[in-house]
Amino acid sequence: MGEMEILPMEKVNLSNSVKAYLIKYIRGMDAKLGTKLPPENEMAKNFSVSRVTIRRALDDLEKEGLILRIHGKGTFVNPDALQIKTSLLPGGEFRQLIRDSGYEAKFEIQRFEKLLSDGEVSRKLEIPLGTPYYLLEKLYFADQHPAIVSIDRVPCEYFNQDPDSAELNELSIFHILKHKAGCIIKRDKIEIETMDLAKMKHYSSCSEKMECSSVLCFHGINYDQNNRPVILDTEFYNTDYIRFNMIRVKDVYKD
Repeated sequence: MGEMEILPMEKVNLSNSVKAYLIKYIRGMDAKLGTKLPPENEMAKNFSVSRVTIRRALDDLEKEGLILRIHGKGTFVNPDALQIKTSLLPGGEFRQLIRDSGYEAKFEIQRFEKLLSDGEVSRKLEIPLGTPYYLLEKLYFADQHPAIVSIDRVPCEYFNQDPDSAELNELSIFHILKHKAGCIIKRDKIEIETMDLAKMKHYSSCSEKMECSSVLCFHGINYDQNNRPVILDTEFYNTDYIRFNMIRVKDVYKD
């Protein structure tokens, strides 16, 4: 009998689990049938959790603008939230992002190589200068049109052996890290800028394939469950195909 493969388990926070379910529920709602959510005590009973847990999840959703609490009437889904298909929050997988934008999605691997970290990579991933790391570049298509370019940089020390082509073509870098290294990516920190193709060329030769004059660029650092910087990524979006929407809760009345 072969040995069982032991994979890392993700510790699930109850309120986050409830929040994730509520977001899924909200996205699937038909506003024509009403947008009022059940009372907190009813939701607590249905989820078999405390009202405190429900309230914490609802507090987060209110801060993100997904729900509206109206005194004396109850809690309602923000109708505008139902119209948002592609949002900056939460960060999602690129093929799903393309599908949510209304297109068929596929990707091609452009580069996979092992390099030595320079000053910027070392500083942002908190590794010594000259540390070996993998660079993985993918080009994502929306209905055959280049829509997203992603470049991921991950220190080789997280892997016992090089990822093979089958893994790279079937799994995201997040799933490869989870299975190979026990790293579960929990959050990222991003810096956003617009960039013309001449500047993009310094990062990626895919600039020559983009059917636009400029791109939206995300520079990100991804952190795992131990708050270690694990992935340094650069993402380029053709906004003819991918546009992000957000609902922002205003905080403009502070004294």
